[in-house]
Formats: sequence, structure tokens, C-alpha cells
Amino acid sequence: MKSMKKVLTAATGVTMISLLLAACGSDPAPQQTDGGTSPSASASQPAQKADKKYKIRAMNILYGAAPPDNSTGKKAIEDRYNIEFDYLPVASGEYNNKMGVTLASGDIPDTVLFPYLDAVYFNAIGSDQFLPLESYLADSAKYPNLAKLPKDVMNTLKYKGHIYGIPRLRGIPGATLVMRKDWLDKLGLQVPTTYDELYAVMKAFKEKDPDGNGKEDTYGLAAGVNSAAGVNGAYPFVGLMASMKAGPSVGWVEDGKGGIVPGEFAPNNKTAVGYLAKLYKDGLIAKDFAIKKDQQVEDDFLLGKAGVVASWGYTSFTPERLAKARAANPKFELIAVPPLKAPDGSEGGYVKSSGYFGVFALNKELQKDPGKLDKMLHMLDDQIGDAGADFFKWGVDGVHYKTENGKKVVTDLGTTEGPNKYQLTNHANEGEWILSASDTPETTKLKQDSFAKALQGKAYSPQDVGLYSKTYAEKGAELYKFTVDGVVKIIVGDKPVDYLDQIFEEWKARGGKDALTEMTEAWKARQ
Repeated sequence: MKSMKKVLTAATGVTMISLLLAACGSDPAPQQTDGGTSPSASASQPAQKADKKYKIRAMNILYGAAPPDNSTGKKAIEDRYNIEFDYLPVASGEYNNKMGVTLASGDIPDTVLFPYLDAVYFNAIGSDQFLPLESYLADSAKYPNLAKLPKDVMNTLKYKGHIYGIPRLRGIPGATLVMRKDWLDKLGLQVPTTYDELYAVMKAFKEKDPDGNGKEDTYGLAAGVNSAAGVNGAYPFVGLMASMKAGPSVGWVEDGKGGIVPGEFAPNNKTAVGYLAKLYKDGLIAKDFAIKKDQQVEDDFLLGKAGVVASWGYTSFTPERLAKARAANPKFELIAVPPLKAPDGSEGGYVKSSGYFGVFALNKELQKDPGKLDKMLHMLDDQIGDAGADFFKWGVDGVHYKTENGKKVVTDLGTTEGPNKYQLTNHANEGEWILSASDTPETTKLKQDSFAKALQGKAYSPQDVGLYSKTYAEKGAELYKFTVDGVVKIIVGDKPVDYLDQIFEEWKARGGKDALTEMTEAWKARQ
């Protein structure tokens, strides 16, 4: 299934981990980080010389408040690249509509972010509106950082032999289970290693008054329904079983019969859904979970209603979330949980992400002006490299950051209008690059710990990233809503777990059969 912090397509099956990547507030576009490889002076210098000053228009998705239209950060970017930068941020909730209007108008910016490889993306590149990029990406002399983009990532972006998007790189590790460490400690419990142990921990979180208020008003798992349900293939509502072997997982999984199926119908999905039904029956999930939205789920965890969240990626551990939680309870502590052993006793593992969240496509009209096209590519190449990432993290010395005791410290201007507010793509998230300028020693440790734990065990990857099915693009949202409605009935006890078989048969009769054929054929063609 799919997520907003880890990215998949609306043309794919989406599964149970992704909701809480979004619903629990994992940050899809983290502030970029400092590799410590670039001298601070270089951050304020243009990346290249240019005789002609171009106007560059870039449309990007926005999470949170819009940055100032004119600011020191935007000016620093214009100076760095010798451009007039027309940055077009669109609120995430409005992005799909704005994208449709923009593509239909013909007035397409020089570069546009496609958050998902969905029907909108495939229709756009199929209509010859965007430029094939593979020849430019192979030019290591001109664009050395673009040429070093991970091959496994770029292979998922190939469509009919061409690559149409430059990825916004993200770390490969996916999300993990996260739980209240202070509650564990208070109740004398250990971090669970199996699903039975996890159940016992969540039962204690419900029954043994971990918040100490003398009331039985807490429960085990924070869960809800993602606000994007029914849109672009929708999202499921709970992501607990990410570390269960083979699924539910992000996207489609191998069916054991030579093909792939949506994670909802993974070979062991009955075990996962049955487990969730038990949690609901025993009161370890809130009875009103089905009407809880993204922020409510996150607040249930941060403000002390639930002790486990599934799942948070390493980018979710932010100073802002910790501050909010500690305003409610100064003793709040959390911990990422290593993969749990699968129910059959085999080694578990978390889902690996696709390695990117969305792609920037370039307007095909750029090829009519080679100088402007080169400028656009150099900008994206620079932002993927160490020096560019360093600049976007810190900005200009004395303006966006200062140095105290040998360490860079972000200023107020850096926080409100630094270059990172206008960033397009970024350095790959690994090592020091998973950290942001605002990280504290505590969040640094939490991020590093989560990153490492997400890669433990037998991590596995979704099989459908970058695949396209015309049928699923047209019917995926309807099919997914039907599936989620059915799974809800199982979890709340209205239907037995074997009802999944009936859901699958009906799903196929409603158009899923053709989607299975098309997705499996595309999957095999890429092997």
C-alpha cells in the first residue's frame, strides 16, 4: 500500500504501512542536511558562471506555511544560480487539482514535481509534455551528481525506455514501529521481539495506567483513517504489520504464483488482519479509530492516549514533536522497535522505501533553449551534490546561520526564510545527511537509531514502484475503497477473517483481474 514520508504510485496497490507514515505525521520533505564537506564560504557563491540570466519557474508541493515570496533565502538562491526564481509552492491538499489545471492549461513551469508516479504522471509524459532525460543524466562531465543517481532508483523510473523525472531522493530505510519508552520503563517492560510480546505490551499500556492518572483511558495502538482515502488510490487505515514477513507491505508483493498482487491480498494477509481484529476486540485500538484523521492519530501518540505508533520513519523524530509531547508530559520518551520475528518464526524485516519521494519533470519546451535547459539541469545537479545540499541546509553565513564554538547555528532568519524553504531536490539521505539544521542531540540520536533499525532483519521492497496499469489507474481508487471498507468490517468484527477471500474475488470482478494482468506483465518485463 502507499504512503505520503515513503512514495509510491496511485497506479499501484497501497497497503497498511503508509497511512501512519502520513497519519502520524512523518515528514515527506525533511529539511536538508550538512555533510560537513563544503567550506562555509562556498555556500554563498554561485554554483557556476553564466552570461545570461534566466527566469526559472518551478512548481513544488508545500507542507506547512508558504515561505515568503521575497526573502534573503530566495535572493541567495538567485545569486547562487544567476537566475530570477519564480518559485510556485502549492499546498499539499490542493496539489492534485492545481496539477490538473496546470497541465491542461499548457502553461507549464520549467519544472514540475509529480509527487507520485500515478495516472496524472503517466498521462502527462504520454502526452509528450515533458522531456526524456536519460541522455542528460548520463553526462557525468556536465552533471556529475545526476550521473551518480542510484541505478536501482533510476531503473524504477524507466518507462518505455525513457526517464522523465529527476527524483527527490530519500533514505532507503522505511518506517518502524515506535513506542513510549517511558511507559515501558514505568511498567517494567522490555522492547518486544515478537508479535505476541507486542500484544502483551499494548495490553499493559491499556490496563496498567502507564500515564499514572488512575484511569483506564489509554490504549495500545494509535490508528485512524488517512485524509487521502479515496483519492489517488486511497490509503488504508492502519500500518501495524509492516514487519510481518511478505505483507501487508508497501505496494504490491509477489503472490507465490509467478505474479504480483496488492499487499491487501498478500499470501499472509489474513494473519495480519486477524491480529488487528484481535487488537480491536480487546480494546487495544480506539473504538472510534475509523473516524480519526491524520493529526488526531499523531496527537493520540504525542499527547499520551496511545503507546505505539506504526509507523514513523527517521524523519518523524523532530524537535517540534518532542516539544509538543513534553508540554503534555515532561517525561515523554520514545524508542524505535527493531523488526519483530514473523509469526512463522522466521526473521522479520521492515519495508524498504523506493528511495525517493516524487520526481521533477522538465517541460519539453526547454529543449528549444539549450542554455536555459542547461541552467535547469545544473540547478538540480547542484542540489543533489554535497556543496548544494550544504548551501540549502545552512544558507549564507551571518544571515541564515552563525558559528558558535566552532559549530553552525541556525539564525531566526534561517528558520523562517532560509534557502531550504525553496529547495527542489536534495542529497541522498544517508549518514549525516539524514540530519537537519534544527536537530538536537536527542533527535540526532533518535534519527540515527531509527534509520539503523529500519534496515535490520530481512528488509524487503515493494514490487510495483514505477509500474503502470491503465486499468488500475482508472479503477484503483474505487477498488481500493472497496477493499478498505471490507477490511474494516473484519477488524471491527462484522466479518470473519476469511472474508478477505470474498473481497479479493469481488475486487477482481470489479476490474482488478485486468489490473493484475497488466501489473504482472509490466513487472515481468522489468525483471
